[in-house]
Formats: sequence, C-alpha cells, structure tokens
Amino acid sequence: MTDDTDDPVSVRTVSFDTPAPARELMAAIGVHPQGVDIMAAKFTGRALYVKNLKNVAANILKQEALSAGAEAAVNKHVVTCRVARSDALLFGTAAALGAVGEKLAGQDFGLDGLGKAMCRVVAAWDAVSSLELKGKTYRLERPLVIGILNVTPDSFSDGGRFLEPAAAVNRARELLGHGADVVDVGGESTRPGAAYVSAEEELSRVLPVVEAIAPDYPVSVDTRKAAVARKCAQAGAAMVNDVSAGRDDPAVAAVCAEFGLPYVVMHMKGTPADMQQDPRYDDVVGEVRDFLAQRAAWAEAQGVAQVVVDPGIGFGKTLEHNLTLLNNVPALADLGYPVMIGHSRKSFVGKLTGEEVDGRLAGSLAAALGAARRGAHILRVHDVAATAQALAVASAVTAS
Repeated sequence: MTDDTDDPVSVRTVSFDTPAPARELMAAIGVHPQGVDIMAAKFTGRALYVKNLKNVAANILKQEALSAGAEAAVNKHVVTCRVARSDALLFGTAAALGAVGEKLAGQDFGLDGLGKAMCRVVAAWDAVSSLELKGKTYRLERPLVIGILNVTPDSFSDGGRFLEPAAAVNRARELLGHGADVVDVGGESTRPGAAYVSAEEELSRVLPVVEAIAPDYPVSVDTRKAAVARKCAQAGAAMVNDVSAGRDDPAVAAVCAEFGLPYVVMHMKGTPADMQQDPRYDDVVGEVRDFLAQRAAWAEAQGVAQVVVDPGIGFGKTLEHNLTLLNNVPALADLGYPVMIGHSRKSFVGKLTGEEVDGRLAGSLAAALGAARRGAHILRVHDVAATAQALAVASAVTAS
C-alpha cells in the first residue's frame, strides 16, 4: 500500500514511569505482540513518539535505529507495505537517538525534517533552561514559584479579596515573604464565563501594585492587552503573561520585545466566555504542543528574546485533557522553552477530590509535585509557602 500525500510527520518526547503505558502505546501503533515484549524489556523511561510516517520511511527509520543501537517499534504490517502509514516509538539513550536523527538528516520521504526535529528534541532533554528577570538570571534547575495575585472582583479563587490597592500591595509582599520568586498580578478574571474588562479598568487595578512592588522585586503582569502591558513595563514589570498568546492583541509581543521582557504564551481553546463548552481534541498533547510551538516562533519573529510556554490547564480542557497534559510535560519541554504550569486550585482538582476551591491545597500540591517531576520549570500558584516547602522536601528526598 502506498501513500502519496504530504501530511506532516511529527516527533515529541514521551515519558513512562513503568513499561505498562509503553506497552499500551505500542499496541495502539500496531506493533507485533512479540515485538512489544522484546522492546518493553528494553524500556528506558524516556522515548520519542513519531507520528504519521510513510511506510517506506518507517522501514528506513527502523533500520537506522537498529544500526545506532536504538529500537524503533512500528506497525507490524509496515515491512509488507500493507499499511500506508505508521506511527513509531523509539527507545534508546539520548546519544543513540541523536545518532539516529543525524543519520536521517538529508534523506528522502520526509526523513530529513524528522531527523533534524529528533536532534532538536533530544538536545533539549538534558538542557538547563534559564530566565532573566530584572537583570538576574534564574537557572531553572528547580521550578520557579510564581505567586498569584488577582486584583479582581470575580476571579474563581480569591476574587474581591485584594481589589483595594493597599490590600493588594500587602498581599504581594506576603507572597514574596512566603518564598515567591515572582508575583503575577492580574486585573481581569479569565475564569470560565468571565466577561471582558477594558484596558482602563484593568490598569486602575494592576498599576498601583506594579508601581509599589516592581522597583524591588520581579513582578509579572497577567494581561492580554498591549496598553496594559506597556504601562506596567514602564513601571518596572519584569514579565508579561498573556493567556491569549498574542491572538487578542498582537502588540503585546511588541511591548515585550521593546522592553526586553519574557513573554508567556498560553494555549486556550476559545475564549474565557466559551472555552469550557464541550472542548474536544483528536490529540490534546500534539495539538497544544503544535500551537505553543507556532506562537513561540511568532513571538520570536516579533523580536521577543525570551518565550515561556504554558499549556493552559483548565482553559478549554476537560478533566482528562488536563491530566494528560500534566503527565506529558516532557513533550512541551522538548520545544526548548521554559514550561509554566498554572494548576492551582482549579476545577480539575475539585473533580478529583470533591473539594471546593478553599479545600484544594493538598490536591494542588500533588499536581505541583507531579508537574515538577515531569520537568515543569515554573509553577504559578496561590499557596506559595506550602508549594515552596513541598518542592524543597521533594528535592531533598530525590537528592538523598
């Protein structure tokens, strides 16, 4: 069977704690049961998942993998050309998989692009990301903790508590005292169903906090409006967190480029007003990853020097979508940008625990530790002191 279409091939990292999910993925690919047994015995915990290979390319990939000391699991009918396309799961050391990528570069059947992408992905595996804020470079060997400060009347967790400027400034100082590396100030709620807020109203809420705190500490502004981003940058903000990834107001990226600020691009399906109305994906990890790669490249083309990617937990996702994304942080980290996770107190924690917003601390800490273990670089949280303590203890246990 042949296939003359030019549908793109993609590659991303997959990470398994046990061989069981690797077995499940190989079975879904259509690997021969004996091959599943053989390759599961060579399980290494981290692998490459390649999607949409033509059968001739899959055959070449398997041979190149074997010659480099790696393993490539493909559909059992690839060798007889009874399938036009196949996915593949590649196991091996980073060196072996990088060698496979180098061997594929320059070959036909879409293998040149695949080989180059494999090399980029594998190179990101053990790279240490960094972020520069207010002239200080943070090596992200441990996750940065960003404290959430909502100066809104209607945010899902603490809306209305810090609407007055004095209360907001005091809360910012409290978060920093609890161990926050950065305070993220937002003046527009983006909870499901939230209404749009004007730039003038948003500025009246966030600017007093930025002006009070930014001279001494790193402050991020959570906005999707260039006018707000600009005023806050002029007041000393160190980062911009844009839930629309520049789709609502592309000029936000230009502000970040002008002031040399890191720019967080987040995935959201729809808008806050409609994002939770039956969100659907064919491949949530692949679709979110592709979106973030595209928006990060777009931001860089606007002159942004530092991009952070955020999969948008709870923004147009079901419970299963959120859990799948948290379990697949390595597939986002291999894009080569720092990954931020905003999971704190969200509804998926409530669905798992049955707890209302104020009772979700333990569940939020579990999600934070899981994301950190999977390679998240930045955690955006409400409960800074508890999160910092949990991370410190987990790190000490791992290092012992």
